Amino acid sequence: MGQQVSTTSFTRVGTDEPHRSRRKAILSKHPEILDLYGPDIRLLPMILAIVFTQLSLAVYSTTLPGWQWFLLSWSIGGTLTHWLSLGNHELSHNLCFKTTLYNEILGMVANCAQGFPSCVTFKKYHLEHHYYQGTDEIDVDIPTYWEGEFFNTTIKKVLWVILQPAFYALRPLFVNPKPMDLKEAMNIATTLSFDAWFAYTFGIKALAFNVA
Repeated sequence: MGQQVSTTSFTRVGTDEPHRSRRKAILSKHPEILDLYGPDIRLLPMILAIVFTQLSLAVYSTTLPGWQWFLLSWSIGGTLTHWLSLGNHELSHNLCFKTTLYNEILGMVANCAQGFPSCVTFKKYHLEHHYYQGTDEIDVDIPTYWEGEFFNTTIKKVLWVILQPAFYALRPLFVNPKPMDLKEAMNIATTLSFDAWFAYTFGIKALAFNVA
């Protein structure tokens, strides 16, 4: 289980930006897909329903003993949190409302049920991932050389997969730090203010459910 892996360096394939080339190839074969482009307001009730469910479960979880609390937060709570992350991905592409600001506000609402202010920062880096996929120090979805060199055994790679959410969240701040803008500050202020109110009203255990 602790053996060294066979590959010791990153593999680089192609020179084009795959989002662009794949889109061109798909549309050339299936131009009808263009009819599916654009915002879909159905995302609004979906995200609001998930937020309501997550917060309701967080309050309910305060009545549970430790192991049951952990099981609920890890299974259903974790799934709902991940759904909200996927929703924020769609919102970063303005796929709910035509107005950018409305998408960003809905993203901040989603963050309230996740406990972390992430939607504005995620959008800032994620759009660069689409424009510059595979470009070192710009596309921060790419693991760093340090990660590749350090996590070089099966056991370490399993640990890396488990910690992937942390690496995904923190890597941009080290690889390609950007100054905070007003929307980012608003995202932080609204999420942390909601966290403080939620913990004060329902207890720290309820807040931990959202964050876990």
